[in-house]
Amino acid sequence: MDEDQLAYYSAMSEEVFETQEDVLKWARTVARENGFVAVIIRSDTYIGSRGRTSFVLIGCERSGKYKGRKKEFVRKDTGTRKCGCLFKIRGKPVHGGEGWAVKLICGIHNHELAKTLVGHPYAGRLTDDEKNIIADMTKLNVKLRNILLMLKEHNSSSCTTIKQIYNARSAYRSSIRGDDSEMQHLMRLLECDQYIHWHRLKDEDVARDLFWCHPDAVKLCNACHLVFFIDSTYKKNRHRLSLLDIVGVTPTGMTFSAGFAYLEDRDLALMNAVKVVFPECKNLLCRFHIDKNVKAKCKSLVGQKNAWDYVMDSWGNLVDCPSEQEFPEHLQRVEYAHWSLKRILQNSVGDLCSIWDAMNNMMALQHTEIRASFETSTHVVGHVFKKTLYKRLLGIMSRPEGLCEAEVSIKEEMDRI
Repeated sequence: MDEDQLAYYSAMSEEVFETQEDVLKWARTVARENGFVAVIIRSDTYIGSRGRTSFVLIGCERSGKYKGRKKEFVRKDTGTRKCGCLFKIRGKPVHGGEGWAVKLICGIHNHELAKTLVGHPYAGRLTDDEKNIIADMTKLNVKLRNILLMLKEHNSSSCTTIKQIYNARSAYRSSIRGDDSEMQHLMRLLECDQYIHWHRLKDEDVARDLFWCHPDAVKLCNACHLVFFIDSTYKKNRHRLSLLDIVGVTPTGMTFSAGFAYLEDRDLALMNAVKVVFPECKNLLCRFHIDKNVKAKCKSLVGQKNAWDYVMDSWGNLVDCPSEQEFPEHLQRVEYAHWSLKRILQNSVGDLCSIWDAMNNMMALQHTEIRASFETSTHVVGHVFKKTLYKRLLGIMSRPEGLCEAEVSIKEEMDRI
């Protein structure tokens, strides 16, 4: 008689359980302590029909044999845990009284007991509270590994794996979408949050291009319409649609997302359209991709890694030489805005709705920071400008990084005099 059989015998000889759920809870707890997973093999409930009785038959998760649905098709990378384990216990109501009694049918396992239950699907099942936590953290675009770490921090004995977190997240997103397609649900989200959006159809029922703009971004565009940067990013969704990102610049030196668009056509069509709509705009080459190409060429021509670093440092110093004083600084802010967008999109297999959720959260934080910068610009006065000379400028002129160009020029002229 093995150790887990003794544990079952000692408990079954004395204890009577109130309900069937108590029997299941007890059986799973003892099984977990002994290194296996207890599952329901069969059960029934007496409803007054002849021949039916209330009972529950509990066994090891490795009991029974695997039955393939398609015998002619068996994947090489699949397997089964079932090995015909004989362990079984039976629970049924007590005759002439209240409660449930448990009887051991077979206490023998034909396999070694597990040292850990991590990786066993049933042992790692999520509770309702854990599913709610995953749903809330999915809305905030928290990465799967961080969700798993938080669950294990709250429950150190949890056997949940990253795959189960992924499945729970997918189930949550599917429950929200319902029977709608990705594009239909995205349209519904845009209308619900009062986004300004426009789409163009390829066929009668297939969306070809989609543009959307946050309602607060429209107000910023009307107030800050002098400078806009347009850039496209690729491989950020499962449909391989290019994402057009339009970035504006506020008087306080911050950037904001003016609008987004999913485009079926690539760079050539976009460049042709920009020439027509904005004939005086400047076409800027992407520094990231230029550096990437230079580095690849450098590796093929230069043999030593130390030489690579020297060449790339020299190249960086050459590119950073400004022809105009403020151009590199503003360009760096815009490049950071595009990089921030790529960072929140995380991978190239996301669906359109999850990407929109991430971008919507990003813009909510972005607009909060911009409002704070406006308030700071109008209410915070630098100590060097608390003079009568600047009295009419205070609260009227914005000051990126604390000082605007006009204020600096006036201060330098006053110091010279």
